[in-house]
Amino acid sequence: MTCPHCHPENPLRAKYGARAGVTRREVLAALGVLALSGCVARTGGDSLESDADAAPLLDGVIGVDMHSHAAGATGRRTPAYDLAARMRSGRMTAVCLQHASDVPVTKRDPQNRVRVMREPEPGELWRFTQSRLAWFDNLVKSQGLRRALRQGDLEGAHRDGVPAIVQAIEGCQFMEGRLERVGEVHSRGVRHLQLVHFMRSDLGDNQTESPTQGGLTPLGRDVIAECHRFGMVVDVAHGTLPLVEGAARASRTPLILSHTNIASRRLDPFTRLISGDHGKLVASTGGVVGIWASPTFTSLGGYVDGVARAVETLGVDHVGFGTDNSGFGQSLAVWTDYADFPLVVQLLRRKGFSAADVGKLVGGNYVRVFNQSVPASG
Repeated sequence: MTCPHCHPENPLRAKYGARAGVTRREVLAALGVLALSGCVARTGGDSLESDADAAPLLDGVIGVDMHSHAAGATGRRTPAYDLAARMRSGRMTAVCLQHASDVPVTKRDPQNRVRVMREPEPGELWRFTQSRLAWFDNLVKSQGLRRALRQGDLEGAHRDGVPAIVQAIEGCQFMEGRLERVGEVHSRGVRHLQLVHFMRSDLGDNQTESPTQGGLTPLGRDVIAECHRFGMVVDVAHGTLPLVEGAARASRTPLILSHTNIASRRLDPFTRLISGDHGKLVASTGGVVGIWASPTFTSLGGYVDGVARAVETLGVDHVGFGTDNSGFGQSLAVWTDYADFPLVVQLLRRKGFSAADVGKLVGGNYVRVFNQSVPASG
């Protein structure tokens, strides 16, 4: 039975509280009452049982996490759990699943910050990436996942109820200066490529090292051109603002900045957060900024608040999920289990987002960019 406060025709659910006579503060106060009264479920399964409107809405949206290391994708020899089963349980359509190509030379310090510990040996990072590509092959086969490779594949996976991955790589250090390797990883199923990560890159400057290259380098521009030639999403996460400016000039397709958060105050040096202007630059390409499920949010409700704040800055067409699942070291993301996707959808509805806007935020915005980036066939 649906709680009367949570009924979709409740005027408090009007977009952003924009009904005459109802202020945003009143809406937020009312939402707090709803949470205290138990209207918001505690798990994805609870939300389906307690909210009669949840299931039909889930049937109509394509859920995509734009950045994830779930199930041990970055370094485990075997999957940590059945990722496909969790996605099926939560009706999550797709996950942009990836390894980070500089992992062999990075390590977390006692403060949980990622540090580059040494220079890689010749060929080391390419060998590591080859081993991870084989891991992805085994994961797809053993868990019954589908790869999204071309336009319409995400919609098809949703229609067929088959969980999918958009295979991705975080950082192009695997190239070791060899541009032809972009085509090689594409032939292995990669359709989403993040230019830089923590290790210094010959593609351009990252946010956590002192900038020395003025943003995007000529090789970085060449990699973007290769992404266009083969058909891959261009991801500028971890890049400095000058790098994103260069990428925006070079790219013919919308950019993705897959995982970050919009800073609410002056940026600290070497932070992974971005300014509103940084995010708006990505949005100006038609692109999408993914909000990560950082432990600093402390709860799923806090995470959804962060998504809503990003919408206020960038607009509902330019925000999505980029949880960085399993990417916070010993700290757990506030959203780790895709079985809880229905709860996230429910929380967005409680924030007052319309069904159409929920569809954009949970994955529709990414689907649009994916379809503009990858080929129609092949």
